[in-house]
Amino acid sequence: MQKTIRIVDSPSSLNSAWDDLANFYFQKREFLFHLHRYNHCKQSYYELYYNGILVSGAVVYTLVIDLFTFSGIKSPVSMRVIGLPASIACEPLIGDPHTFGFLLQEIIRTERGFIVGINFLRDYLSSKKVVALRTLPTVILKPEAVDMAAYGKALRHPYRRRMRRVQERFNGVCAVRSDCSGFSEAHYALYLQIMDRTRTKLETLSFECFRNLPANFLLTTYYDGSKMLCWHVVCLDGDVLFFFFGGMSYSLQQRYASYYNSLFGILSLALEKGYKEIDFGQTAETAKMYLGGMLSERRLFLYHRNPLILLLIRLFRRFIGYRRYTAGYKVFKNRDIHQ
Repeated sequence: MQKTIRIVDSPSSLNSAWDDLANFYFQKREFLFHLHRYNHCKQSYYELYYNGILVSGAVVYTLVIDLFTFSGIKSPVSMRVIGLPASIACEPLIGDPHTFGFLLQEIIRTERGFIVGINFLRDYLSSKKVVALRTLPTVILKPEAVDMAAYGKALRHPYRRRMRRVQERFNGVCAVRSDCSGFSEAHYALYLQIMDRTRTKLETLSFECFRNLPANFLLTTYYDGSKMLCWHVVCLDGDVLFFFFGGMSYSLQQRYASYYNSLFGILSLALEKGYKEIDFGQTAETAKMYLGGMLSERRLFLYHRNPLILLLIRLFRRFIGYRRYTAGYKVFKNRDIHQ
């Protein structure tokens, strides 16, 4: 079987079959083109062909990342990242999983310097070749309810009472939905408040990246009178609703319980539109698990072709990988905690 690798520098040059191999919108050419335009970071696009047929693909880009991010140690290193350049938890590889190992081998053979692969569902490369570690898990919620009233009734009493108390903080708050053309400088300022406090951030997206998001992204903004409290953007993608990003006024957060109410807003939207699964993303896992979400593990690997540098990475691996393990919560009355 003939195996060939093709590398292009723009989504417009990708094989027309690329989207047929993608499971999620974030992996598709339209979104990759959006990121290429509004979050350009030296992206390269790898295509793997078996006997002339496209079987898998990946995106590689450049980013300065703190090597010891999860230990809170400032350690900026320029890396080539195998991932989606928007901090998305869905896997960055498309196509046949049986070919991912070979594709990744070719990428690390081709690229130079520090290489990190992020948000894989499992380890595709041997631990003898790379340093494989945990990264932030994402939180998946399958509410199994037709509306918020049914969801509330399904909760165990402590969580139902907590939900009621949180929602009372939003009495009189107005929710405004729009496409992302309504994204303003005020929205962006609240996004930057979040990013300034996020220890595990990768890239900071531009104002134009948000304002020009495609039509299947929906912006919801919460106001008390003229005060903007918080906002979130979700992506409507097939059977899954993805929480993309949000912003929040920290000076008002405690008074309004803005973060939790924003999560309840995402849940309400998902139920209203008939979604049975919500991907809440990779941060604030405890808050999202209080709503009934379950962790979905993600993996990363680090590689450098210099054997001395690779050895040092192995020696310091406990400071690099994500080490927190959060216990599950029995949120629903009639559902096993491990479902």
